[in-house]
Amino acid sequence: MPNSLPASKRRPPLLGMRVLDLSRLAPGPFASLVLADLGAEVIKIEQPKSGDWLRYPMGAESQREAGETQYREDGPPTARAFELLNRNKKSITLRFKTAEGKAIVQQLVRGADVLLEGFRAGTMQRLGLDYEALHAINPALVYASLSGYGQTGPYRRRACHDLNCLALAGLLDLNGPQGGPPAMSALPWVDMAAGLWTALAIVAALLAREHTGVGQYIDIAMLDSVAALAHLPLADWLASGVPPQRGRTLLSGEVACYSVYETADGRYMALGALEPQFWEDFCMAVGREDWVGRHRSPDQAGLRAEVAALFRTQPQSHWINLFAARDCCCEPVLSLDEACAHPQAMQRGLLCAGRLATPLASPNVEFTPAPQLGEHTAQILAELGYTPEDVQRLRQNGVV
Repeated sequence: MPNSLPASKRRPPLLGMRVLDLSRLAPGPFASLVLADLGAEVIKIEQPKSGDWLRYPMGAESQREAGETQYREDGPPTARAFELLNRNKKSITLRFKTAEGKAIVQQLVRGADVLLEGFRAGTMQRLGLDYEALHAINPALVYASLSGYGQTGPYRRRACHDLNCLALAGLLDLNGPQGGPPAMSALPWVDMAAGLWTALAIVAALLAREHTGVGQYIDIAMLDSVAALAHLPLADWLASGVPPQRGRTLLSGEVACYSVYETADGRYMALGALEPQFWEDFCMAVGREDWVGRHRSPDQAGLRAEVAALFRTQPQSHWINLFAARDCCCEPVLSLDEACAHPQAMQRGLLCAGRLATPLASPNVEFTPAPQLGEHTAQILAELGYTPEDVQRLRQNGVV
């Protein structure tokens, strides 16, 4: 049943929730971005001077030390990524390894609903800011730890990035053409998956708290997050008893009806006609009714060669026009700028004022720019009862 309230009157679902975000780079900030888009107040707690490493160009250690965080419209990709991942948030600088910094975190926790941290296992416990310590201060706190390999296991303290988790999950090995090397992705799938799982777990914990009045601890691992998406390769393995191989699964080149084909002008078309009705419509559209019965025939390599030869006879624009009114799951492979200008993306508002909209974004949450490093420090400390003189003293002592 459609929502009876107009968008202008819908209450953001997480309005009134306060999230303390101690994470950095991509996975944790993506999780808190989703929460912010749902209406939560997200306070990003960053180290003084350096802040989130994503604020700076890769390898710009001198800039981090100098605290050079001003953005430019033509800024480097990492700084621009920071802006995209950290809109609708506030920033406070705080060195919580100090006694005063730790005390401020504890004060903030008293009025918070969620704490999200992205350190290696054991770090928050050494700082005295682990779940047990903060639960004693605020039993309703939802505490989420997002790390590479989780809080248990032999790799719990091991460093990693997106590529490492894809490799260890057995999924990097499946990407790429048959006979070729594993193919890397332009997207950090693991980071984004971990962020989404974390946001979902936090929302679920907040819902459970409505019934129990008590928060809970959440342990999310990047490795687990992407491995949990491998249902189809696992199904191949369970069905055949043989682990799937690169370029030889249903979605990676095994069948001609689901593949990418080059066009006469060097562009590409993505054919996804897995179901018989879509394949039949494709065959009818291109005038090859004789292909209909070969949808899942044994000679998929031969069929693929024939389909590839057909696509190479015309430029991409021809195929776009041909399939515009057909129901055969065949679309052009667009560049990113073309994708953002596509009528469907424009209608759905996927890109607004240079910012990507999350599908869950509340219609009443306005996009605000990513905060400057420590932009809200004085304001938030004032809410805790600190005077301007106190803030100045904390700055001089390197606490904030």
